[in-house]
Amino acid sequence: MQINYNEKNKTIEIKDGLKSQYFMIKALMFLNLINAILNVSYISEDGIGFMQIIWLILGIVSIVVLYFFIFKKSSQENIQINTIERLTEKTVFGSKRLSLKLTNGKSRDLAYLKTTAEISKTKKLLTKIGVN
Repeated sequence: MQINYNEKNKTIEIKDGLKSQYFMIKALMFLNLINAILNVSYISEDGIGFMQIIWLILGIVSIVVLYFFIFKKSSQENIQINTIERLTEKTVFGSKRLSLKLTNGKSRDLAYLKTTAEISKTKKLLTKIGVN
């Protein structure tokens, strides 16, 4: 993962391949939703069966995941400094995770920072350019 600050444009350039991963997740959830709709729409004479209930649950989960990835997560690779509200740090399963809270309500995960040295280097860079 590379994070570079472009002083000329006042942007942060993040190269981590997150955009393609988010696209793949969205595409798979969309296909899963279509499959769920097709399977739930078929109701036999016996009524709603076990498989229709399973597909209904999968369809609801797909809708929730699509909402989350479309409206709450960002995969921008070039982020203007003035669109960053703050740096957020979470501890998940004993490891620290950083994300950028953006002014549009979305968050941009910095998912591939593995070592504490990379995390502290990123924090120093963001503090230097004015992101707290």
